[in-house]
Amino acid sequence: MQLKSKLSERVRRLPPSKFAEIRRLMIGRTDVIRLELGEPDFDTPQHIKEAAIRAINEGFTHYTPSEGLLELREAVARKLKRENRIEANPETEILITDGGFGAIFAAIQSLVNPGDEVLVPDPAWPRYFQNVLLAGGVPKRMFLTEEDGFVPDVDGIRKNVTRKTKLVVLNTPHNPTGAVMPKNVLEQIGDLAVEHNLTLLLDEVYERIVYKAKHFSLAAHSDLKNRIITVFSFSKTYAMTGWRIGYAVSHANIIKAMRSVSMYANACRNSFVQKAATTALDGPQDCVEAMVKEYRRRRDLMIGRLNEMEAFSMTKPMGAFYVYPRILLDVESPDFVKQLLEKAKVSVMPGTTFSMKGEKYVRLSCANSMERISEAMDRVQRVVSRL
Repeated sequence: MQLKSKLSERVRRLPPSKFAEIRRLMIGRTDVIRLELGEPDFDTPQHIKEAAIRAINEGFTHYTPSEGLLELREAVARKLKRENRIEANPETEILITDGGFGAIFAAIQSLVNPGDEVLVPDPAWPRYFQNVLLAGGVPKRMFLTEEDGFVPDVDGIRKNVTRKTKLVVLNTPHNPTGAVMPKNVLEQIGDLAVEHNLTLLLDEVYERIVYKAKHFSLAAHSDLKNRIITVFSFSKTYAMTGWRIGYAVSHANIIKAMRSVSMYANACRNSFVQKAATTALDGPQDCVEAMVKEYRRRRDLMIGRLNEMEAFSMTKPMGAFYVYPRILLDVESPDFVKQLLEKAKVSVMPGTTFSMKGEKYVRLSCANSMERISEAMDRVQRVVSRL
């Protein structure tokens, strides 16, 4: 019997990861300017690292409750009230997870039955689709357009809702486009969720990385909180991607179910990382402000240089740290990405990673220094001039 036939159907349905493919191409490459990375290039702030080291030195290296340390959940509750205007009981309505990824996995596994339909934005972080497939659900794409600033169209969502629709996934600020959903659009989607008895999964991991736009958490509406799962992470805000720590807030029954999923996937969260995360939330926030200020400078540099080339069209990102331009040349994104890597030694992500209609788009990350971004734009311009 061949090994493939022994694998579960859910695993065989999963598409290969384009992120993993790009990472494999980068192994051992020191000559490439990397603009494909979806993680901060900053180091974790010193006071957060010191909190983890202190916890280790004090012997705080053992199992913790599967829902997370109470002191961290209490810090999360304070932060949610202070910054998001969300009221949450730290004992029953907050779950500490293995990054935002762990929260999304637990939410989808807790809610989606085989055959349930889940509305997922396109373009979007591809893990939403893969998680729905893993749960046996049916992902249905909600196409976001450049003409609408990549903000979801409420009427378009309504047309996609059927009696099988269970969950709607939303992401703001948005990866890969940098769009920030306006408050009125979120509220209209909230009304739609009530009308059709839907649950909303709101991925807000880029919440602090916003520019002129203002981030709004829909769960701040107390009458909607029971049908919303909101996901947050320390990864982007505090440059803690490798620490694998995030959290979710929702109705107590949903959090209880998600806790069961998390417990069986990974008994508990890392002990000393939770101490560091508590310090991150309760400590000084000027480190976050400094990083966001720098992302904005880099974004402006990148957009300015891309516009000068007259080979791209783009919507100015209002959040996150990506630029998602449309290629105006007679080339599609997978080939364009290959040419940039081979001829310019610049790595970016093809739009096809994020969208069924991404053949003319690429995602560039601002998570690199001003000097490296400037050099990368020089290299891109040389390739574009030949095309």
